[in-house]
Amino acid sequence: MTLTRNHAQLTATVAEHIAADAVIQGDYWDPETHKGCFIGCLAHDNNPAAIEATYGIPVMLTRVAEGIFEALPADEAREFFAAFPAAVGHDGKDLSRVSWQFLAQILRELPLQSQVAREATNVVIAGLGELANGQSWPGAWAAARAATAAWPASGAADADAAYAASDAATAAGTWAAARAADAAGRSWSAADAAAAVASAAWAAARAASYADARAYAAARRRQRDLLLDLIREAQ
Repeated sequence: MTLTRNHAQLTATVAEHIAADAVIQGDYWDPETHKGCFIGCLAHDNNPAAIEATYGIPVMLTRVAEGIFEALPADEAREFFAAFPAAVGHDGKDLSRVSWQFLAQILRELPLQSQVAREATNVVIAGLGELANGQSWPGAWAAARAATAAWPASGAADADAAYAASDAATAAGTWAAARAADAAGRSWSAADAAAAVASAAWAAARAASYADARAYAAARRRQRDLLLDLIREAQ
């Protein structure tokens, strides 16, 4: 289990970048201007694995946070970054289940219109709930396939929701494969883990896209607030 650590350093690093007006969107880290995004300011690189190694913040959680950061208005993105250390709170917290809790909740809140999309999404929500409770979810790949099959049947209104459910289930299935590979000592697990992380971030983006363009920013704000709350509540 990876627990949060070096919280004082995390707090100082974020504060320093905020004070230096070094927090920007659209670029991981510019070594000439010393400015970067959520990941870049914490790692001075594009690799969130360095953030996990230094602060104990899971890569998937960081990628989800980065996706929200990039979708917010610039001033709100900086405020989100500034609020992150306080949400983490202290050393010794287990944040490994936060991403699953987050994905389950954003899917739960989608106002689905078609029965086929609702049924496929409910299966994914239940599986993510198992992961959030520290259990395994052997049906993740089957759920991803079912959500994929729901795309044409669910109609245009629920298409993004079906995509989001499929991406969330794919993240779970791929993450399980990566962990199994790690246990077996197979080197390709890093690529699997990266694919799982990307799928989780895509699921969040697609869930926000379910709303029309005018409501997209509001959906991302709700995701921001939810993610910070889940991080605060983690033990």
